[in-house]
Amino acid sequence: MLPAMTRLYGIALFAIGAMCMVAAFLAPRAGGDAPAPVAAATHKAARHETDAMMLRRDGSGQFRLDAGVNGNSVNFLVDTGADMVALTEEEAANLNLNVSPDDFQPVMQTASGVGYGARVTLDEVEVGGTTLHNVNAVVVRDLSVNLLGQSVLRQLGAVELKGDTMVIRARGTTGD
Repeated sequence: MLPAMTRLYGIALFAIGAMCMVAAFLAPRAGGDAPAPVAAATHKAARHETDAMMLRRDGSGQFRLDAGVNGNSVNFLVDTGADMVALTEEEAANLNLNVSPDDFQPVMQTASGVGYGARVTLDEVEVGGTTLHNVNAVVVRDLSVNLLGQSVLRQLGAVELKGDTMVIRARGTTGD
């Protein structure tokens, strides 16, 4: 029964992320030209002369990127619907984040029930040449993929979707 619950929990988290992506994409844009936030994630992030990070959709239709966390490379699914960075238990162990079973508390409601997580602070997160310090994150029990959420994205700048490309513009820069 536990493997079935784990599978359902993973499906529920993916469905929530997908719903956030669709809702953000379909949401009316404030002021007409403001980009709507999008949930999702691609491979390598590239910075261009406009100081924008460009992510291409991967084979599964998601946007992923590698970021430095406390000096280690971590692969993330970019999810603008997530409030903060969410790490798998395995990744937390790889990063030597000391999370005990007693640290897990109910932190979210999912389609399959209550989700348990342990809040942590990441000393350093480096994304596309920008280094952030003391980033709030959560280690989520039974999470299958690391999520790069708003605790990092809102500090990086504006996020917009242009076809199969996600553009993250640094604060104070303008689009084409």
